[in-house]
Amino acid sequence: MNHRKRTVSTIVFSIFVCLIGLTGSFAGSLRYGLRDEAIETLATEWELSQMQITKIADRMSMAQFFVVMVQTPGIEEQGAVNLLDADYTRNFIAAKIRDYREDLLKKTGKGRVDFADIAALEETCREEICRDLGYNVTAEDMERYEILWDNLGLDERFILDHYRENKPGIFGLARALLSDWFLALALLLAAGGCVGLWFLNGRSFSGHRIYGTALLTLGVLDCAAAAACELLADAVNRAVNMRSNVMDLFFAPVGDMLLLLGMFSAVLGAGLIVLSVWEKMRLKKRGRRKK
Repeated sequence: MNHRKRTVSTIVFSIFVCLIGLTGSFAGSLRYGLRDEAIETLATEWELSQMQITKIADRMSMAQFFVVMVQTPGIEEQGAVNLLDADYTRNFIAAKIRDYREDLLKKTGKGRVDFADIAALEETCREEICRDLGYNVTAEDMERYEILWDNLGLDERFILDHYRENKPGIFGLARALLSDWFLALALLLAAGGCVGLWFLNGRSFSGHRIYGTALLTLGVLDCAAAAACELLADAVNRAVNMRSNVMDLFFAPVGDMLLLLGMFSAVLGAGLIVLSVWEKMRLKKRGRRKK
């Protein structure tokens, strides 16, 4: 293969790897933000009682349900705060997020919240709930809450399969991009590309400048995306008029992983550029000596 064809092939391949790498770094960072430890941190540190639920109740059916529930005569505002900040509430949320994650990635069918789950939580933690609320929840209260749940159609809203059926393409793509095999493919492609170009250029790093530039660009884009995560969290909070740290907690590990991957790609890309320049200089010196 002549020099021109090698250069064109290198450019095309480098652009392809850059795009795959960018997609893979975003997907990998999201997977990192969905690991069990990150979910536990989110559920533990989420300022649930600071969410101004009454402000967003007109947009979120779950907030409507909670507002009506805590307006039960006998339940004070502090009781509602205690309920939201309780460990059993946070453990319940963490368990449900893990179920949704597994359903998204493996289609387990567990990505749902039924009123039966709420009833089971109330039955299991009845003493703690009554103590925190300062109110004894009765069977009549639970019946009324279930009617409200059904009227708001929350069963349908909280079933991942419902949305998957309506938008199968989006969910199928998300499942593929977040899968282990895609992340492994992106990593192998980046590493394999470096080795492949080494053989393509006669077992030399002389043709790695373009590839190194692509990796350096990828690293810069990843670092820029990491810096934008905080802005994105603020934008989401403003869009839904929500005062809460939940978006910050979600995007923090995502941003950390993007930054780490970005720095690695940038250093690797810069290293390959230096190797390419050094190799060309070495080959030129060798050519002069032969003359």
